[in-house]
Amino acid sequence: MTRTLVGRLPCRSVIGCVSAAALVFALAGCGEGPYLPLGDPLPRAVATGLSADGRLQYFAPLCPGEQVTSVQVLDYATHRVLWEASKPVKSIREGGRITVGASEEFEQVKVPLVSPLPDSLGLELSFSRRVTGVQASRRAISSDMAGSDTVLTDLGEKMKEADFRARTVQEVC
Repeated sequence: MTRTLVGRLPCRSVIGCVSAAALVFALAGCGEGPYLPLGDPLPRAVATGLSADGRLQYFAPLCPGEQVTSVQVLDYATHRVLWEASKPVKSIREGGRITVGASEEFEQVKVPLVSPLPDSLGLELSFSRRVTGVQASRRAISSDMAGSDTVLTDLGEKMKEADFRARTVQEVC
């Protein structure tokens, strides 16, 4: 007996149909692009902080083998791209804090930062096989965090950067 699967793929048994379905789903996750591979948790935790000079910073702890490939900052209200860069230096590629507008941390800058940042931002990080982001409010990040090892988590908690990284890696990787 021959069964058919999505798109009329012939299957000679239930096991064949299940195998064909698994193949279709696996192939859907191949190639480059902003998609989430099967089993990837959503969303990836992103933290924000301030550099010593008060500029906005953000990062997402990485799992083994992951690297940051590009960044984008958007005006959350208008979705206008305010800053976009790719091909980060090694420290950023490996999960370091990204200072918004610090184009020297990247080999390619598609959109340089030319205007002051609005209060509500969309921050997006691209990895080799996924994209993650967070909405951030500049007002939520207190000035006493500038230059410190304290970050504001995606859940609005203040915590030490090392603790945030460790918790995220434990929960995600």
